[in-house]
Order: sequence, then structure tokens, then C-alpha cells
Amino acid sequence: MKRRVYVHAVGACTPMSPDGASWRDSVPALLRGASAIRSVDHFDTNLYPSHVAAWIGRDGLDAHGDRRLPLLTRALAEIAAAVELQAYGGARCGVFLGAESGRASPQAILRLTQAAAPDGRFDHAQFVAMAEGAAGAVAARSVSPAAVAATLAAQLDAQGPVQTISLACASGASAIIAAVRQLRLGLCDTALAGGVGADVDPFMLVGFGKLGALSARGVSRPFDRARDGFVVGEGAALVLLSTTPPPAGMPCIEIVGVGASLDGYHLTAPHPEGDGAERAIRAALRDADCDTVDYVQAHGTSTPLNDATECQAIARVFANGAAPAVSSVKGAVGHWIAGAGAVGFLCAVEALQGNVIPTAGLTDPDAACAADHVMVDSGGVRTAIRPVRRALVNAFAFGGANAALIVEVHA
Repeated sequence: MKRRVYVHAVGACTPMSPDGASWRDSVPALLRGASAIRSVDHFDTNLYPSHVAAWIGRDGLDAHGDRRLPLLTRALAEIAAAVELQAYGGARCGVFLGAESGRASPQAILRLTQAAAPDGRFDHAQFVAMAEGAAGAVAARSVSPAAVAATLAAQLDAQGPVQTISLACASGASAIIAAVRQLRLGLCDTALAGGVGADVDPFMLVGFGKLGALSARGVSRPFDRARDGFVVGEGAALVLLSTTPPPAGMPCIEIVGVGASLDGYHLTAPHPEGDGAERAIRAALRDADCDTVDYVQAHGTSTPLNDATECQAIARVFANGAAPAVSSVKGAVGHWIAGAGAVGFLCAVEALQGNVIPTAGLTDPDAACAADHVMVDSGGVRTAIRPVRRALVNAFAFGGANAALIVEVHA
């Protein structure tokens, strides 16, 4: 019999405040349908395809080195404030993190690029000297996806399995799935899992702009008739898991189903009928031994293809039962890439506690995205929502990776 996996605590650092907000401080604004998208002013975006992002200010964060670690440290601090972390660490604790390669700050990259070829020829000695003088801007932790997971493990004194999952936009959700599977197998008893995205930089704006994935209007409005692409965001979201039920007085929330699939269709476009997404959702339902959910925290990127195909997949899967409520947090916090599925998971956990977060920016649902959308009116009032006892989290990625998780709350 597979061991059961419970949520003991969550933590985040989100852009809902310019200097970074905890998950507890973010929820009230998210429930009002507020958006963290703002003009980028820490590098010149004049000639870039997008001039906005859901980004976190520099106060309190490393201005030169890898931004992933300070974001994760803030998220872990929120968990540490809720539980006694020492009771979870040790040889039976694992760390599973969705992350991609880190990068130095835009300013440091510019300085180092100029130093690398002062007279048109690459000067390695000068490059190294400049890097050493830039507060570790090109340290190993700035390029290794694995470095932040290992650093988190050291902070937690976790000596069990440590994994870094790099599956683009499905990374964070896939990391939580990896944690659940190892906990079920008995390879660890507790685990810290989640994801981090720190992609508000010139590289990502250029890359996503070339793909035509960014909103030309600078607005993230998942499922809306006027949606025209996503807005890049950044943040970190973590969940502390255990095979032991949480103490009395805490919500008893269990991860009951996990599923994954691969489209094998196209590097950047989803399957036109949402085939891979549907298979991942159905796999999670089989694992949970259920066929209905009350709520879906959708991948919902605000791109024309993704939103339509995801809604079609959801409609097919739940065609024989009550349609679940659907929303996407990306309207508020942007797209965190490797951290997207992790913050989506936190939204599902929140929904089980009565706080269903609406889709910010959604005012005119597209007929191609038919669903029971959770919205807010001009006064910040959400549409009527029935109680949520079971929720689904979706995360889909470039390359065709799909991940789905199902969580339940027990009375």
C-alpha cells in the first residue's frame, strides 16, 4: 500500500509587493483580483518586445548574483515561521526543486561582457578578475540548476534524496510529483518541494519575444477574448510534505493523485486538441481513484493556443460530471516558468481552505475557453463558488511536458 502524503506548511516570495511578499500577505490581494505586473526599471527595456513584468524589487535581494536563492530563502523563512523545521530535517528528509539555470544580474552581465573583449579579443584573465570583483556574479551557483536545491537542503539539514527538476514551465509541479513518489516509496519521510523562477532579465524577454509568446499590450488575461500572450514573472513557492498527518488544529490536506505525460508534438506549441494535457489529468485522477474535482488551478498562460486547448481538455475529462471552477494565478503574478506549477499548487491548497483565487485580468471569457471561470467584478467581488474539497493543479511546458496533481482536504 502506498504511503499517504500530507501538506504541513507552505511558503512563498511573490511579486504582489514590489519588495517581495510572503504567501500569507499575497493571498488577500490575489483574492481581490489584484495584479503584480509593473514597468521594468532595473534595466533598459526601450527596444525590448515587452516593458513590463511581475518582478520583485531589489531591496533585500542580491543585486549582483543569482536571484533564485534569495527568493527561495524568503519562501523557506515563511515555512520556518509556521513549523519547527528541525523536526523535519535530517537523514529522512528530501529536497525536490523545480529550477533552471541561474543568471547574474543584468548590470553584472553587461559589465562582464564589456570586460571580456576590451579590444575586440577575449581576455580570460581580465574576465576572471572582473567576475571576482562583481560580488560573485559568475559563481557556480549562478549557472547550476542543482546549486539552489543543494543550498536549500543544507539550510534545512536535509540529508535524504535531493533532486533538481528542469522541465521548463512544468518544473515546479514535476518537483512536487517527484517528492510525492519518493515519499510513497519510503525513500524519505519528509520533503521540501516546489519551484523558483527568476527570469525577468534581457535573455528571457528577448527569447520569449522572438517566439511571439509575450503580450504586446503588457497584460496577462488568461482565457479572455483579448488575451495575446503572457507576462514574465518571478518568485518562489515551497511546500513542506510529510507522510505523517499534520498536527491537530491544522488543515488536513493530502496529495492524493499525481500524473504526467509528454505531448511529443512540437517544441513550443501544445497539442492542438490538448491530448497530452488530458492524459496527464486522467493519470492523476486514476492515481487518486476519483473522477471529479471541484476546482482547477489551470496552467492558463494567457496565450491563445494554451488556454483554449487546456479548457478543451478539462471539458472532455469532466464531461460526465459537474464542471469544476477554473482559474489561473498567472493573471496576477505573471509566468514564473520553473516556479509556475509550484505557485499554482499553493493556490489549490488555498482553495481547499475556502480561498479560491480568481483569474486577474479576465473580464470577457473567450468562447474557445468555455469553463466555469472564477472572476471578479469591477468592485472586486468574486463569482459564486461552491465549497472545494478536491482540487486539480495543471502545469504544461515547452517541449510537451505535462504535470497534474490532485489535492484533497479531510474534515
